[in-house]
Amino acid sequence: MKQQIYIHLTFEGQVINRLIMGTTKSLKVKDDYSLYNRLLEERKSVFKEVIEVNKVGNNANTLSQIEDVKQEVLSEDVILIVDVKLNNHNFFQFKLRCKDYIPNPFFRFDSDGETHRNRIEGIPFEEQAVTPPHFHKFNENGIEIAYKTDKLLDKKESKALEDINLCIIHFFHESNTRLKEDEFPEIKILSNSLGLSFKSDDPNENMVYE
Repeated sequence: MKQQIYIHLTFEGQVINRLIMGTTKSLKVKDDYSLYNRLLEERKSVFKEVIEVNKVGNNANTLSQIEDVKQEVLSEDVILIVDVKLNNHNFFQFKLRCKDYIPNPFFRFDSDGETHRNRIEGIPFEEQAVTPPHFHKFNENGIEIAYKTDKLLDKKESKALEDINLCIIHFFHESNTRLKEDEFPEIKILSNSLGLSFKSDDPNENMVYE
């Protein structure tokens, strides 16, 4: 029987297992999967009607904004993180995270980036690769997997969801998150955060033409 080898990592007092082959595993999710399911399925609320993304995050190439999330499953604080690539606003991530629960986001959406491989026993190798855009969540074994919804599998729908404000609605539907009763926030990426530098100087100044 093939044996899988794990690297044990400690992060802010939490222990996660990362398979050498690159798969993230959370023992806390595996030990109480019903709690994790409740966290995903029960109502979560945000409070900002407009989420302004205009601050450079931990990565110098990424704009990031954090919003508080109200929920009744965990006693610890949950946050929504919106990350947008500084020079490519079509590359964004939505993350729900509670670092006192598990260090990784417990639910995530990637609009672009690397193909994720679900290395799970029983899934044929050719079906393991999940290209972006895709969601991330943990399965009953505590293994982080990527998956596509029906909308993401539909070419026209997936193209429309390149719009960050349409996509946040899809993310909120998938994670049962809302603003007020059944509304959704608007995301504004401030124009002064485009990551482009403009100069008023004439590049041809002091040039002599023959």
